[in-house]
Amino acid sequence: MSRPILWLTVTLPSTLSTWMLRSYRRPFGFLFGVVLTPLVVIMAFTYWLNVSLWRQQTLHNLGVSARLAAEIVQETLAETERFERQLASQPGFVEAVHRQDRTQITRALQDALPFIPRVDGALVSTPQGGILAASLDSLEVVGHRLADQESFRGAKRAGWQPYISAVYLREGPEFEKVVSVVHPIVRENTLIGLLQLQHRIEEIKTWLQKIRLEPHGFLYVVDHQAQLVVYPFQVLPGKPKVVSDWPPVAAPLPADGASFVFRDARSGQRWLAGIHPVGTTGWRVVAVQPEGQALRVVSQIFWSLGLLVVILMLVITSIGFRWAQVHALSLRLMRQNAKLLKQLHQRRIGESGKAPDRPERGAGP
Repeated sequence: MSRPILWLTVTLPSTLSTWMLRSYRRPFGFLFGVVLTPLVVIMAFTYWLNVSLWRQQTLHNLGVSARLAAEIVQETLAETERFERQLASQPGFVEAVHRQDRTQITRALQDALPFIPRVDGALVSTPQGGILAASLDSLEVVGHRLADQESFRGAKRAGWQPYISAVYLREGPEFEKVVSVVHPIVRENTLIGLLQLQHRIEEIKTWLQKIRLEPHGFLYVVDHQAQLVVYPFQVLPGKPKVVSDWPPVAAPLPADGASFVFRDARSGQRWLAGIHPVGTTGWRVVAVQPEGQALRVVSQIFWSLGLLVVILMLVITSIGFRWAQVHALSLRLMRQNAKLLKQLHQRRIGESGKAPDRPERGAGP
């Protein structure tokens, strides 16, 4: 047998068996390096990508909800303003205001109010702020002045144009938070009075009751003075609550709305928000949702998927251990056979070195 063939038959099997035993001596290293690590990387990237996409989708949904609510509020206030404009343009009503005929003005308000939906009260004032008449005598405001009331001051700042007021307290037996839609009463291009139709805050809340943000999301409305108009949770009675320091209220707001992520300063919880302006009133609707709740569905899916991956890894590990044992046994037998072959070959070499020379054929003693 030549030396190259001898090396191939003895040394090469021994070298291969040693390398293979070293390669498969640690099944965990093999599984982690070849199977588990790529799987974990793929899972982590997939989770991050889905969380990012789900967050963007949630922000989009919040923006759509805020826009829908803003359009509902805007359309309802615009409808009130249309009824108000019709009443303020009636010749008989204008003449009664010009004469400051309280009885006729009150009767006109009481007759018109049932046909104006969602309006709780109405009053007429002079350009100087004195109240001429009110639809409800229980308001007890006739003879009072509105000079310091937000609805009057806002209409004056707006140049006696139609005006949506901020939230303020209405006088009466009970101080109620209301919003007024103010419209000028003009006779021969001269301002002779102001007509105000009032919406109670509790009534405005009902406009948005059908909009739901699940899970655990909610809507709120803020006026142009950063006061809460609509809020789904309990607010202390009395003076309207100013929330100018809330991130969705303090954020700049473009005409087409905005969405962003912010963190609650008190709890540290991350929130998703969609914001949309209410026309040109300066109001804004804010739709918010806790980020953890919004992403809960994705987390639940990936926890289930992760559990399946763990079970799969246990099965792969079990199969890998069995495969490693069988392979190690096979390699051990291969190494023993190579060792025996080497010993047999060495014995043959030794025996061939000690063998006597054969006599030549035909030679005598």
